[in-house]
Amino acid sequence: MRSCPVSDLETFANVLCEQAGGVLRVTLNRTRALNAIDSVMAAQLREVWVLAQQDPEVRTIVLAAAGVEAFCIGFDRADPPRPVLGWVPITPKECGVGKRVIVTVNGIACRESFRFLRDADVVLAAPNASFFEPSADWGPPSDDVPTMRNPLTASRAQQRGLVHDVVPLASLRTVSARLAASSSY
Repeated sequence: MRSCPVSDLETFANVLCEQAGGVLRVTLNRTRALNAIDSVMAAQLREVWVLAQQDPEVRTIVLAAAGVEAFCIGFDRADPPRPVLGWVPITPKECGVGKRVIVTVNGIACRESFRFLRDADVVLAAPNASFFEPSADWGPPSDDVPTMRNPLTASRAQQRGLVHDVVPLASLRTVSARLAASSSY
């Protein structure tokens, strides 16, 4: 296993990287902020995606999150990323990366984190995952809109096609590594 060129922990403490066997594993690492994306993390993600696209050894990206409470709660409202030309690209595909992407969801996923799910080739979720949109949390609960009062569980998200498979939390890394190593899903 070799370190990703951007894995300098002093510089990239919020985005951890490791690379082995054609797989780049990227971990969101702001557990105290429920892995919310602040301006620093957004810039680090963009740099990681550019390096991943340029590296011919990287065939697959696995995006995960540290901790068990949240995959990502979206942009950090205390320090939101600054738009470039009216847009804040955060996903590999939004940054022009044309490689396979596997996302593993543990805990809460909401707001901008749905962009990672939308752009992924495969989404794996732990049973503790929950998916919701806090800005839609008004009016009576509805099965059509996952809100904080009515979140989608991992199994419901799978039924709706948002998640490809639900696997035990302890198996997320192993299952994602197996999928990343395979030539097909």
